[in-house]
Amino acid sequence: MFKPKQQHTHAFRFRRFCRAKWAAYSSMHREVTIGRLAVRVADSSLAKLAVCGLLTSVLSTPLMAQSDDDRETRTLPEVTVTIGTDSLGFEAEPAAVLTAEDFQQSTIHSIADLVAQLPGVDLRVRGGGDVQGDLSMRGGTFDQMLVLLNGINLTDAQTGHHTLDIPIDITMVERVELLTPAQCMSRGLAAFCGAVNIVVCEEYRERLLADVSAGSYGTANVSVLGTKAVGHWALTTAAAYHRSDGYRHNTDYHHGSLFLQAVRHGETSDWLLQLGGQMKDFGSAGFYSTTYPDQYEATRTLTASASNIFKINNTKFTLSAYGRLHRDRFELFRDGMVDSVPLWYSGHNHHLSSLAGLSLRVTQPLATGEMVAGADLRREGIWSNVLGSADSTLASPFTMSAARLSTTLFGGYAIHRGAFHGQAVALGLYNSHFGADYGLAANISYDLAPAQLHLSASRTYRLPTFTDLYYHGANQTANPNLHPEGCTHIELGSSFRSRALRFGASAYWRKGVNIIDWVRRPESEMWYSMNHTAVDALGLDLQSDLRLSVFDIHVGYSFCHIRQDAGEWISGSALDYLRHQLRAAINVQLAKFDIQFATSYRQRVGQYVDADGKPVAYGGVVLADARVSYRIGAATLYLEGHNLLDTPWRDHGGTPQPGRTVMLGVRLAQPALTD
Repeated sequence: MFKPKQQHTHAFRFRRFCRAKWAAYSSMHREVTIGRLAVRVADSSLAKLAVCGLLTSVLSTPLMAQSDDDRETRTLPEVTVTIGTDSLGFEAEPAAVLTAEDFQQSTIHSIADLVAQLPGVDLRVRGGGDVQGDLSMRGGTFDQMLVLLNGINLTDAQTGHHTLDIPIDITMVERVELLTPAQCMSRGLAAFCGAVNIVVCEEYRERLLADVSAGSYGTANVSVLGTKAVGHWALTTAAAYHRSDGYRHNTDYHHGSLFLQAVRHGETSDWLLQLGGQMKDFGSAGFYSTTYPDQYEATRTLTASASNIFKINNTKFTLSAYGRLHRDRFELFRDGMVDSVPLWYSGHNHHLSSLAGLSLRVTQPLATGEMVAGADLRREGIWSNVLGSADSTLASPFTMSAARLSTTLFGGYAIHRGAFHGQAVALGLYNSHFGADYGLAANISYDLAPAQLHLSASRTYRLPTFTDLYYHGANQTANPNLHPEGCTHIELGSSFRSRALRFGASAYWRKGVNIIDWVRRPESEMWYSMNHTAVDALGLDLQSDLRLSVFDIHVGYSFCHIRQDAGEWISGSALDYLRHQLRAAINVQLAKFDIQFATSYRQRVGQYVDADGKPVAYGGVVLADARVSYRIGAATLYLEGHNLLDTPWRDHGGTPQPGRTVMLGVRLAQPALTD
């Protein structure tokens, strides 16, 4: 499921597409052999030559198999690979990559479940159907991780609870990249513990996809995607709707999304335009406190971006404008569900957060490497009746507001000498609320084909969210005088790739200072936001894939240990993490059948408070999922089960997770539309 960094070669052979964005660049000025190849013949060649790129033009005349024994063949479909928005010569390959090929035949059906498959990533869901999930990485908190959409940082400034509110469906995803803090720095981003980059609709081909499923608890899912060429533009439209009656009291939901994209490739420049909208309404029984089982939340999200990529001589420019609006209404007592509310309850919480940014990135090839420089101007604001300072100019229901402006400048240099690759990046920030800060990163790697070694070090930071600074509730008190978090991150890793086996290992150490967390005294129910003195993390990520003729086996293990100095405080998140996480999955292809079985073991450190106010340790849990699918022409019928052992477990607070569930669905895929 993960892809180690590719090796640098001068000639290579292709037998399948893996949709990696470096494809076009890797194949330039190289000897490439392509066509219809017998699997055994192609694998024999791949054992000698490291595959490091994909095809950049339409397939040419097929090559014939070498003998009658080589009857198993794979035909490469006609496809146009588009150029992404990032400078690939400077950036190191992501720490891990999941492609559509990896998850289309799995039990994964949501963006949240997809990113949770990446090594070291911890997804703490509060309910079913992707209604809300807290995403973190390597023992960090849900506010310490960035989420990018096609390389653009759309991370929510109100709270990390809403970071995964992005208007896309899994049907649209081409791949998901895991980025370490040092890799983020080369993109001009300061990420405390890392980032996830979700790439959608990057590879252009005329197609039509549809997926319909239904199952336990009145759950139903519908998604449709279509791409069509209109003149010089490639237009993509995607829509999805999901609903459920809920697996327990007040866990019903319905949410939908609509996404539009337009891509134009010209002789002198490329354009990428995106517009998306999403709505979510869901019962949130005990999501934030088990004391109040009738909570409810409704969110609305609108995102937009426009990017222009052009060259002047050998200098490449990427100019992007982006924005995000997020509306959130939280009801501690759901309308229509309770007969009366306490006198102290003053009404629902209303928030409208905004994000607007403009970024410029310039890359210049040099004789010994490449230089990069860039700038980003980003404004984050919020209107609320809970967060911010009193603002008499606002209309009901908003009575408070807050805003901050950040200016970021960065620059770096990358050098490539044979098997050695190195880069260094420096980043400077000035924020209107917190003043100046900085980031530094360095990456070095060495190719020992078929293996690679890499070492990275970085210094980065995180600004407090508006919730950290301003939120006040019945049992929560924020601190407007919080300081930004800071950390130093060091990572050492290696990867290996052969014909059938891929393996990767990374060890990391992170020293954090001024860590922000919500904490309380053991004898008190009041939570306070504060800066911890220090939180250090030490961990290991291991990933392996064995891919044979009829089946694939994936095994991944992540370990994390956190050392902290918090005294007698009980932590709400910073000291509540996955210590052990083991995943294993096997995929078997038999004729037109695809069978997958996946299991995982999760041991979470920390405790939650149950409905009686007693602390309970999370402990360990074993989960198992399975899926069987059958292909009939352009259709794929599938039956899948989740939590097959019907294991009772909790992943966030005292909120019970769904038991055994069953889904039945059909997926239609028309790869090439005809006029």
